[in-house]
Amino acid sequence: MATKTNQDIGDQRADEAVILRTRERLNFREIADRLDCDVKEAYEAWKRGRTRYGAEAAASLDAWRGEQLAVVEAIIDGLMPKAIKGDARAAEVIVKALERLAKTLGTDAPVKANVTITDEMTARIKALAEELAEA
Repeated sequence: MATKTNQDIGDQRADEAVILRTRERLNFREIADRLDCDVKEAYEAWKRGRTRYGAEAAASLDAWRGEQLAVVEAIIDGLMPKAIKGDARAAEVIVKALERLAKTLGTDAPVKANVTITDEMTARIKALAEELAEA
């Protein structure tokens, strides 16, 4: 039978602290009571657990992004010879793949527009709406 190391015990306490805080919505005094420790230890265990979960989530997201980038790259590599020869459909798929790449990387930030609506524009819109309603 394997014995638990201090690291194992600390990891288990951190996991329990995160679960008690996130699922049961306990405050740190209640968590400390459940874990049989003081409030500061409960808080530190929660921080360690939260940090570890965050690192695991970030690694998982990075892995997913890597997979998506590999797929997009394979699509582009496979279709580029056809697109170069003038295949419009291949070029269209490449453009869509590049759009997906931009979304995956977060480089397709929305364009900010500074729009001013004048009274004249509002009047024209109302007039068009009235025309459409009469038709």
